[in-house]
Amino acid sequence: MNYKKYSDDDLIDIYNTTIDYSGKIEADLAAEILNRGGIDKLQKFATTENKHPNEIKKINKAIYRLCKNGATIEYIKSNISSKILSPTQLSEHIEKQVAYIKFNIADKAINARTIIGSLTGLFISTIIGSIIWAYTLMHSGYMFYILIPGMLLISYFIIRLLTGQSKNNWLVFIATFFSVFFSIVIAIGYALATRG
Repeated sequence: MNYKKYSDDDLIDIYNTTIDYSGKIEADLAAEILNRGGIDKLQKFATTENKHPNEIKKINKAIYRLCKNGATIEYIKSNISSKILSPTQLSEHIEKQVAYIKFNIADKAINARTIIGSLTGLFISTIIGSIIWAYTLMHSGYMFYILIPGMLLISYFIIRLLTGQSKNNWLVFIATFFSVFFSIVIAIGYALATRG
């Protein structure tokens, strides 16, 4: 079998499984492991790779704590170090993580645009939803609840467009659900008023 296309992790798994079951490995597998520096080198590399995500998590927690306290990116770079990441990798990771954290903070913030955009989006979405619900009620006599997910998406995209913020912002999230609720109530009221 050709083991050249397998990753180092796959080779280690195959090696361990083969040793556990039969106690010996194929010549092709042994040759590929030797070509890559031996089983000890592969296992050492895999152990180092597993440390990498833990180091990233530790760095992310430190960056978040410093960002929350209002630290600048230069201050964060000077106060965070890593034994696993190179200085270039660490600097790039800090810049990406700080940008991500600042984006999330801005996305969750309630400002004038959020309030005005949510209310305007609530109004527009309610009108559009009411028209769609009233049309289905008038022509079929039934409420098709399968339309609710579609109405939620339409409302969300209208509100997101007007606010520039995502569903992670609680006001955008609430306005989306209220627009669908109001549109259903208005459509039912309209349908009942026109039938009677």
